[in-house]
Amino acid sequence: MSGEDDHGWLKQGSTASGEVAKSYDDWAATYDETLADWDYRAPKDAARLLQATVPPDTVILDAGCGTGLTGAALKAAGFTGPIDGTDISQASLDEAAMHGVYRHLLQANMQDLPLDISDDTYDGLICIGVLTYIPDSDGVLREFARIVRPGGTVVISQRDDLFHERAFAETFKTLTAAGIYKDVTTTEPRLYLPGNPDFGTEIKVIYAALVVA
Repeated sequence: MSGEDDHGWLKQGSTASGEVAKSYDDWAATYDETLADWDYRAPKDAARLLQATVPPDTVILDAGCGTGLTGAALKAAGFTGPIDGTDISQASLDEAAMHGVYRHLLQANMQDLPLDISDDTYDGLICIGVLTYIPDSDGVLREFARIVRPGGTVVISQRDDLFHERAFAETFKTLTAAGIYKDVTTTEPRLYLPGNPDFGTEIKVIYAALVVA
């Protein structure tokens, strides 16, 4: 992995939990500023997708909330219900708490399932900029369906290169055939980090909205 100053490790997308946690712990204090410089669009784009599928008083889990950019985007989009957050990086959770938008924040590793969350706890779940680090796409999407009530919506993002490399479209078909989700819609690739020299227009992001069966 490259030095923390240039964030070159982002493109590599490590799936080693310890490395990911340390990288984001080290970055937490300047993360929001750096992402603003890179024109990070995912929180607002994803909040709009969730807004189109669930009511504003929805109880939401921001899975992999980081420093709270997506939670802030949800509130800005008009969500009024409770928002909880999880993340592997405690330093990022400490920053997220400062946004004042989360009801509860929990340190959690989404490679260590099941999460310490009861079945059918949430009406909606949003997981943005996180699944790069989770190699078991099927397992984590099943876990999301467990903790979201039937009829609720899960909105995720994945880099377009990894979306194809990890066969997300096939995973969606498997999960719908198994009755885990009853509807899945995906977007065309969109700009993700246009101001980052490693991403630019080369690596984009695909969003998916999955309705729990």
